[in-house]
Amino acid sequence: MQRRHFLHTLGALGAAGALSGPGAPAWATGPAGPTKGGAEVDDSALAGTSGGTLSAWRGATPAFSLQSLDGKTHALSEYRGRVVILNFWATWCGPCREEIPAMGAVVRQYRQRGLDLLAVNYKEPLATVKPFVDKLPIDGTVLLDTDGAVYKRFGSLGLPATYLVDRTGNARFWRMGELDWRDVGLHGHIEALIAQKGGATA
Repeated sequence: MQRRHFLHTLGALGAAGALSGPGAPAWATGPAGPTKGGAEVDDSALAGTSGGTLSAWRGATPAFSLQSLDGKTHALSEYRGRVVILNFWATWCGPCREEIPAMGAVVRQYRQRGLDLLAVNYKEPLATVKPFVDKLPIDGTVLLDTDGAVYKRFGSLGLPATYLVDRTGNARFWRMGELDWRDVGLHGHIEALIAQKGGATA
């Protein structure tokens, strides 16, 4: 399957300049690996087994709270004790739309073992997102990043963008671009993070 890594690159691709200096994203400048729980999962080794599907995350994980489609506020910290797929997407993004069914199948496969999905919509109003989700259901909690601030804090440059967050609330792996949700390496990452203990309390 030929993958399209980006449907749309956000902002001018003076990305080389964006990857250094004071405004650089955490993954470009931060220390290797998470601050907690890292001893149980070898990020570098796992990233190597995915055939380039995912990269190890570097730096701190931005905390955030966003509203869901029903108006309730959800914080990433509420999901400690669970493994989270954090997926940034938009209704106009073709690769985002295409991966929704396969991503949902993975969530259903692992949900009973501790996996959740937070699908964060990028800069679209409720009036656009809700009818879309009614027609193409997303098997997780859909959140609205109406001003793109959370997306920006994660330092992404395109859509879709996906992060795997461990049970302690730390992002461990990430990818910009469409994922092959059948990929053995991706499933290995999920299995390893599910097996990791801890993070049940904030």
